[in-house]
Amino acid sequence: MGTLGCINDMMRRDKENRELRKLNRERIKEHHKYLMGKGKNVDLPKMSIEKLEEIHKKTLEKEELDKASIFKAKLVILTSTLFLFLLCWILYQCFF
Repeated sequence: MGTLGCINDMMRRDKENRELRKLNRERIKEHHKYLMGKGKNVDLPKMSIEKLEEIHKKTLEKEELDKASIFKAKLVILTSTLFLFLLCWILYQCFF
């Protein structure tokens, strides 16, 4: 393909991209309008205070359990890494 063909191809792609950018901008504007109007005129469910407190309590318990499990996982990874390091060091001392 000669220079003229490359230039024509580049100009054609630039024109297509310009049109696509305009379409995407319009789609984003429409989606933004949709999202902004989504929560309007919606009645929130009427929940009792006891129910909300129970949900809050369960959420806190779940977070604590998650933190504990993450701590255990970190501890296992740390001990296994330390064990491998010591094993490598002992093997290095024995053979070298």
